Amino acid sequence: MLGGTNNAMFSHFSGFGTRGMQAFLFDFDGTLVDSAPDLTRALDSALTRAGLPGVGLELGTKMVGQGAGKLVEYALCHVTQDKNITMADPFCRLLLSVFLEEYEVVCAETSKLYPGAIEVIATLKDRGKQVGLVTNKPRRFVDLMLPALNLHSVFDSIVAGDDLLTKKPDPAMVYKALTDMGVAPASACLVGDSIADLGAARAAGVASILVSFGYAGSLKVHDCGADRVINHLMDLINNDT
Repeated sequence: MLGGTNNAMFSHFSGFGTRGMQAFLFDFDGTLVDSAPDLTRALDSALTRAGLPGVGLELGTKMVGQGAGKLVEYALCHVTQDKNITMADPFCRLLLSVFLEEYEVVCAETSKLYPGAIEVIATLKDRGKQVGLVTNKPRRFVDLMLPALNLHSVFDSIVAGDDLLTKKPDPAMVYKALTDMGVAPASACLVGDSIADLGAARAAGVASILVSFGYAGSLKVHDCGADRVINHLMDLINNDT
């Protein structure tokens, strides 16, 4: 078994290992980097500016994982006790803009790479693999965070959330990265932590690998049908086939 998975979790990529893949595409937040502290700090700052109480790191982390819009929606629903708030509400849209303004200031301050991130990428590249970043995070935050995390020059392709007209789970971002690399879907995998990553992988025809430590929310990663689940990034290169 790999990462605590069982045989029912493997599909047509059953038994694949890193040596059989030419390209590894990585999600960003919750997969390579723990960004929840900066996200929740910016969220609480935005709520404070609106005269509302913050949600704190523990609860805020549970809200992270489905994009900035959903993060703000969840926070507003919680602090106002109004479960019907959505982005259709002008105040919610205004708070989102304030949150993004606050986040741009702090996005690279305390976010840190998960253990093994640098080592895994370096090992994959040493083995002749191509490595890409496919994230729904807007480009301006990606460009600020990568240098701070010493990842600014390691990727063969970077596709950010506002580079195309659609985001994950639509497969267009995956296709763009694979086109940049000149790699066919059957020779690639997407490593992520969310239902959006799983959906994008399936739609694009690449292998799906989910991490168990990210921002999965209500997604039960061990039971969702991913091709592989890993508990540590180093599992990508340890005991491969």
